[in-house]
Amino acid sequence: MKFHRIGIAKRLILARKFTQAKSLLRSLADKNHAEAQLLLGYLFYGGDPETTMEDAQHWLEKSADNRNAEAIALLASIKANPRPWRPVRYNGTFLSLTRKAANMGSAEAQRSLACAYAHGDRVPQDNRSAMFWDEKAARQGLAESQNDLALMLLLGMGGEVDLEGAIAWYKKSASEDSNVPYAQWAAEALSQIFGGTPYRNLAKPEEAEYWRNRAQRLTTLSCRPHPDWFYK
Repeated sequence: MKFHRIGIAKRLILARKFTQAKSLLRSLADKNHAEAQLLLGYLFYGGDPETTMEDAQHWLEKSADNRNAEAIALLASIKANPRPWRPVRYNGTFLSLTRKAANMGSAEAQRSLACAYAHGDRVPQDNRSAMFWDEKAARQGLAESQNDLALMLLLGMGGEVDLEGAIAWYKKSASEDSNVPYAQWAAEALSQIFGGTPYRNLAKPEEAEYWRNRAQRLTTLSCRPHPDWFYK
């Protein structure tokens, strides 16, 4: 996490000192600082009870105007679903903004597009496209996409079976403590794979035991309360 005013503001948010965080962020946001505007808008989702949806949309639109990809991704959710905490409706507005954010590098948006193609939500169901977007998000460290990409490679969805690739992505996800609960699920998958399920030729009892123990340890860790981009 960055050690400057944005970093300080994020630490205040983590400590749930929202009033102090907003005071610091507004001084930057008023000077057209895109990340400060993003964080002010995100507080609606990030736990501040005093930030309204109208506040969120105001700041996210400003950040989006400054070409912040994560702001565009969040704005897509607000515009597509004016009632918060409900499942996102994959309508045209959502998909258009999400695709824009994904092309600009938002891992969250890339993941959303992967899900849309995987399930055929307002786009044709297409495993190759799902894999394409999941791989982009996975390469940015998004654990959900790393796990799903591993599973698709393991089953040959969207292409040929690639056991080495699947194992590599599961290991990448399972090796990061911050990826809980996805790291735990990846470790459990690895313990099964190296336990010989379903490929007996991959059975490695010692490695299966390692990942089984790793999965067990990961159950003792807490999930991070904010999205990946918040910690960068």
